[in-house]
Amino acid sequence: MRETMYHVVIVGGGMTGLAAAWRLQQARKDGLPVRFLLIESARRLGGKISTQRRDGFLIEHGPDSFLTTKPHLLQLVRALGLDDELVAPRTSRYYLVRNGQLVLAPEGIFLGVPTRFMPFLRSPVVSWAGKVRMGLELFIPPRREEDDESVGDFVRRRLGREALDRLAGPLMAGIHSADPNRLSIQATFPQLRAMERTHGSLIRAMWRARRGRRPSAGGRSPFLTLRSGLGRLVEEVEKVLDTGTVLSGVSVDGISCSQNRYTLTLSNGQTITSKTILLTTPPPITASLLTRTAPGAALRLRRIRMASSASVALGFHGKDVPQAIHNASGALVPRLEQRTVTGYTFASSKFEGRAPEGYVLIRAFVGGDGLEEVLHCEDNTLLEHVLDDTRRLLGIEAAPVLMDIQRWKKARPQYDVGHLDRVATIEHALPPGIWIVGSAMRGAGLPDCTRQGIEGAENALAHVGFTTPSHQTTT
Repeated sequence: MRETMYHVVIVGGGMTGLAAAWRLQQARKDGLPVRFLLIESARRLGGKISTQRRDGFLIEHGPDSFLTTKPHLLQLVRALGLDDELVAPRTSRYYLVRNGQLVLAPEGIFLGVPTRFMPFLRSPVVSWAGKVRMGLELFIPPRREEDDESVGDFVRRRLGREALDRLAGPLMAGIHSADPNRLSIQATFPQLRAMERTHGSLIRAMWRARRGRRPSAGGRSPFLTLRSGLGRLVEEVEKVLDTGTVLSGVSVDGISCSQNRYTLTLSNGQTITSKTILLTTPPPITASLLTRTAPGAALRLRRIRMASSASVALGFHGKDVPQAIHNASGALVPRLEQRTVTGYTFASSKFEGRAPEGYVLIRAFVGGDGLEEVLHCEDNTLLEHVLDDTRRLLGIEAAPVLMDIQRWKKARPQYDVGHLDRVATIEHALPPGIWIVGSAMRGAGLPDCTRQGIEGAENALAHVGFTTPSHQTTT
């Protein structure tokens, strides 16, 4: 079979791969004769971004929104002409479960740190002893050591055990489906460590930041989504890519190197050659592809642990759902509550257009690092566990009119303590012309993946000798 030569091959069609392909397509539009190919083993692109319409419900199987304080994805959305699709959450209220009961989270909590005094004091989420301990954070000196530590150790040291168990743990570790006692503070929430170093106290840093800015009307959310679901983003990127730049339903079986060029053998029997490769695949797959060309990097990639999770979408008649669910965006369930469900998103309360008139859509989240045993159950058993928690925690007794289970097997990379050092070692062990980018490396959120994809594409363009005069990457 005839061998095809490319300047850049992207392996993996999730958010990172799509962002890289979009950037290379823009280079073509600017007149650079770059030949690139995006290869995705699944039949569809998008990775964890998956939007389904069913019986009038709009179900997000993966992420349902993105953070705008990291601008790269928002810039991409606007470049695709999707400004009119942007919508913000309808409410920022959410609940925390305490002793099996829903308790409204106090206003002004940021990553477990109170920024407003009175709402925090009035809230029953943390006991009075826990509140006193959190207040003592003002007098605890900053840690002098520069090495990494876990989120659990950091929060216990600064704010106390109850703050970790009841506030910061559910918020911070829940984002990553992680165990807070293994999760790296430097890789996930470096801003908190920076606050400690600069201000000597997280609470003091928050108060100073609050005094230094004008309060936004209504406490505007830093999150946005698309009215028709995040799957629309994938569709629009696909539309702008030239014919012949995407190969789906085909996997890469191996990579070899000869004369500063890389040969990729594909599952369809085809062989292609490229000057550069962007690998956006999960660490186990990436490691298997690099066994011959970068064995040191492959060895370290295998040390990045992966966790499994699942989301269960439940549709109900609105009249069967307590009013509290209609007025909040979700609920977090601390690990010490020992429930199957780790959290809920009240999807139709959070964003418009997620359920038909008169109905409610809720997503329940299950699994994560250390909580994966329940995922060994069959779907019916898993559903029974979720419905039992939903009756007990949310007070919904009625049977759902819609049920949908999405499992993500070993799909959540774990940023264990020392993660950034591991990533730097992996990157150092790569041969020229190969980059590993994506959720397992330097940021797992959609904006981080977008940034890594764009930066990877620009690195590849520079490596093959193309200039990038009109596109600058911001960090």
